[in-house]
Amino acid sequence: MKKKINRKDFLKAIIYLMLFPLLWVLNRMFKDHQRFGVRQKEIRLKNNLPQGFSISDEVILHKSEKQLNIYSSKCTHLGCKINRVDGEELVCPCHGSRYNSLGEPIKGPSLKALKKLDYSIENNEIVIRL
Repeated sequence: MKKKINRKDFLKAIIYLMLFPLLWVLNRMFKDHQRFGVRQKEIRLKNNLPQGFSISDEVILHKSEKQLNIYSSKCTHLGCKINRVDGEELVCPCHGSRYNSLGEPIKGPSLKALKKLDYSIENNEIVIRL
């Protein structure tokens, strides 16, 4: 005589069966992460920048008389690469977000400031680690 399985036990069995492949994938991801580590990308730029904005692929630099600020070139709205300067404003080409020289949004749709990046100066070069 066949034993009937109730719905609750059936659902438990399905969940357990789905859990094993998920745990295996997570374990592989963790081992790969440990093996390869987190690589940092390094950008080196000459320290002879003009005053104002300079855009270099993944970073935006703003140099004033007193300080140098470096920001990620990814718009905080949807991650488009900011590649245009209009006066003293950065302009995102995708949806028109505008940022001031401090990386703060002055026109939406973006609501968050650009990510400010740390840097160091070595051998008259600006070194930015992403």
